[in-house]
Amino acid sequence: MKYLVYAIMVFIVVSCSNVTNQDSIRDTSQGLVIGTNYDNNTFAWKGIPFAKAPIGNLRWKSPEPAESWNGLLQANEFSDECFQREIIFAEEKFIGSEDCLYLNIWSPRLSKQEINEMDKPLPVMMWIHGGGNIVGDAKIYDPSTLVSEQEVIVVTIQYRMGALGWFRHPSLVEQNSSLEEKSGNFGTLDTIAALKWIKKNIDAFGGDPNNVTIFGESAGGHNVTALFASPLAAGLFHKVIVQSGVSSVSSIAASESYLPDNREAPTDSSLDIFNKIVVSQKLADNVQEARSVQEGMSEAQQKEFLYKASPEELTQALLNDRPAKVGMPRVFPDGHVILKGGFQEAYTDSNFNKVPIIFGTNKDENKFFNSMNPNFVEWKPAKGLFKTAGIDVMPTKIINPDYYDAINFYGSGFWKNSAVDIPASSLVKSGHFDTYAYRFDWDELKEINGVELSKLVGAAHALEILFVFGTFENFIIRSFLFGRGSYAPAVQLSKDIQSYWAEFAYTGNPGKGREKNLPLWSSWSETGDKYLILDSSLDKGIRMSDEEYTVDFLLSGLAKDKRLSDVEKCETLFGISYDDGTGVSDKIFNSFMNGFCSDINYTRTIEIINADRTRITIDNEEET
Repeated sequence: MKYLVYAIMVFIVVSCSNVTNQDSIRDTSQGLVIGTNYDNNTFAWKGIPFAKAPIGNLRWKSPEPAESWNGLLQANEFSDECFQREIIFAEEKFIGSEDCLYLNIWSPRLSKQEINEMDKPLPVMMWIHGGGNIVGDAKIYDPSTLVSEQEVIVVTIQYRMGALGWFRHPSLVEQNSSLEEKSGNFGTLDTIAALKWIKKNIDAFGGDPNNVTIFGESAGGHNVTALFASPLAAGLFHKVIVQSGVSSVSSIAASESYLPDNREAPTDSSLDIFNKIVVSQKLADNVQEARSVQEGMSEAQQKEFLYKASPEELTQALLNDRPAKVGMPRVFPDGHVILKGGFQEAYTDSNFNKVPIIFGTNKDENKFFNSMNPNFVEWKPAKGLFKTAGIDVMPTKIINPDYYDAINFYGSGFWKNSAVDIPASSLVKSGHFDTYAYRFDWDELKEINGVELSKLVGAAHALEILFVFGTFENFIIRSFLFGRGSYAPAVQLSKDIQSYWAEFAYTGNPGKGREKNLPLWSSWSETGDKYLILDSSLDKGIRMSDEEYTVDFLLSGLAKDKRLSDVEKCETLFGISYDDGTGVSDKIFNSFMNGFCSDINYTRTIEIINADRTRITIDNEEET
């Protein structure tokens, strides 16, 4: 079922033209490629392979360079997304392909002669999409406005996800030959391969291979941070922008162990994924019997079994019956692809990867997820224009507004603490002074169906992407997102954000933006201003803030919050403790309010946390 919240967050690429242009012919290391005229006076090259298809014996292997082609490659169609289950708008539908390592390039509409006559090549920005490292697709992002307005080149990439992207089964670790393949970080290796392709080829498109900015949101932000923490990626990029990224890693030990019986271990166990496939193939009646089957195989047989498993089986096994604390697949700190000490080692090592970096989150991150939880928000069948627009369900009421605001404030606050404040402070303390931070606050949304979207969604997770790329012309976005008088200020804020992002890509310092006319964005200071608040003129506008979101600050606020009972405070903190690397430790939880929370039964809270937020079943015009 399609939620309004998802609908306004998804940006559909609509090109006014898809006509090939001889001026777009470029010579790459693999052969000649021709692109198309695209919106906003840009060229686009779609579906260029940057690595061999990771299929057959190349599954769970380091990506190999793509093969050359004869003649002229018509780069006018996007590739398939990497294999995934479509869990947002469809019921149990698999989409995509294992043959998915392709990239797309946008540039200003320059001829070869104009490129040759440029004083300096253009900055390059490589975008990594989000989606929890389980779903996502590069082709839903349209960077043509950013490219045209700011004179940059943008590359969007595909990478392996789920159990095909991050997977450490002991048999693969033992049977694979290279350290890269033993790492389990195949999705990360894909992003490194894309950077290597850019390094080798982007000059033909007018881009500067020595000025590459990597940026991404959510899981994409996590994967950007992974590149920052990868010795193998050093020198392939020169600036970093992390948008709402998760700064935590997966446990190697847990991924190679069986889950405990309570199934609350914060990991995707490769052994349990194996067991689920055994059951699905009817080689055992349950996972307990499957364990005996697995342990009865040699390592070579286990590897062969996994390679014969279909992508559907692997994906289904990963997604079904996942533990409550699992979160998204994340990188493994193997010591080769990713530093042994994970992201924190990269933040605290004064000699490692000293490139300019931006961290940021949105003020209401958690509202994106909680707004679609039927325990917090009442939903009913859509009617009229909404139904015509393909939206099946609409929000009708926030069930408990005070509780809803509280859980989202503290959840988003801990997210900011983990994803921005801790890494920024750590980097500055280690001498990495070119560190910048932001918080996206724009929330001037309209009222729909009697519900104020500014309160329901606010400055939710992923909303800033709309402003970074400037994709405001989508019908759903124009019709359902903006309140009276909010459109023009939002467009201006988008231009300002693009100006900051582009200036950072050019110089490594966002400063006052490309036109030098915006409020000064200062670097993170331990004693002064820390981050830039991005908001429109309808509110307080763009400004610096010195307010740091520490754990003590958030816990103190929660303990004193009069909107919540003591039990609700504990439930709020318990829910935050389940967040994917953005929450609190068991030690902090057990000591909160002098240990009051330790003896509460959280069965109902777990049920709320695990509520299916991806679909609502409607029968006879009623929610069931």
